[in-house]
Amino acid sequence: MNDNSQITRTGSKNANPPESYNADSDLVDFILGITYEIWEQGQIEKIYDYYAEHVEVHSLEGITSSAATMVENTHATLSVFPDRLLLADDVITSGTAKQGFSSHRIVSPMTNLGPSAFGPATGLQVQTMNVADCEVNDGLITYEWLVRDNLALIRQLGFDPATCAGIVAQKFDQQQNAWLASEYSRTVKNNTASSSKTQYDPAYDFALDVLKNCWQSGDESRLASAYHPYSLLRRAPLQIYSGRDRIFKHYADWRHAFPRASLSVDSVCSQPFDEHNQRIAVRWSVAGEHEGEFANTPGTGKPIYILGITHWQVVDGRITHEWTVFDELAVLAQTLV
Repeated sequence: MNDNSQITRTGSKNANPPESYNADSDLVDFILGITYEIWEQGQIEKIYDYYAEHVEVHSLEGITSSAATMVENTHATLSVFPDRLLLADDVITSGTAKQGFSSHRIVSPMTNLGPSAFGPATGLQVQTMNVADCEVNDGLITYEWLVRDNLALIRQLGFDPATCAGIVAQKFDQQQNAWLASEYSRTVKNNTASSSKTQYDPAYDFALDVLKNCWQSGDESRLASAYHPYSLLRRAPLQIYSGRDRIFKHYADWRHAFPRASLSVDSVCSQPFDEHNQRIAVRWSVAGEHEGEFANTPGTGKPIYILGITHWQVVDGRITHEWTVFDELAVLAQTLV
């Protein structure tokens, strides 16, 4: 795993996790087990057992700095979507449940049965896709990066994206704005740099090359060598791009919106799924001025920071499936701040 982030990690004073999912568990089993207990079984207070007291969770929606706030936010989410399920699509890991890293891709079917910040309950059934990157230290999750496709969510609920982006923008506090500014500066400074690497990592170099071409240069010959012709991109459960030509067009649209974007590859974790093929999880950052249209919003010139996570299935050296998640609604909100 490569982690180029500049965050200082904090420890924990929690008691040891219960024996059912503790540091002796397999890391995949640990992540799947605690997710099921907390969400499907409704044992929300177990967050205190599995997360550090001062766990840091960063997302484009805001920063959470304690397990207590996580408990509060989980209760709030379930008041809006009481039947929400967190169904594992994949967990890509490195290390153990005592000291390790996981990138957990989730599909969440749910019904909007309670009022939210965006409006009254609609009664509509929706699906979202989320990815949570977690660092585990001494058997507890101490740091998490969370990405969700919230623009896809509010579109399914029938709410106006611009109005909802304004609601999100109003929730950005001083801490969040300072973090966005610092991450923007870090990404510009680290633009496509790999100087922090201590050893050769082919998965990191593969990820850097692909993401540079997707977000910056758009070299289709390089992209063609990285994607199979039949490759599939899932940006959300209902936003799917089949075939690499459509994938290339999708990224060309983002390059039009941010033509001078900087890129930082912040974490890479890879696992083989047979003798020749692998699964790769990449957390990345993009920073640039909003110069072209996206989400029906003309260029504003505002500085924008994007936190994203991509999962790839790589067969014979080329991508067959890609899952890329970032919060487009929070990106849109930054054009209003």
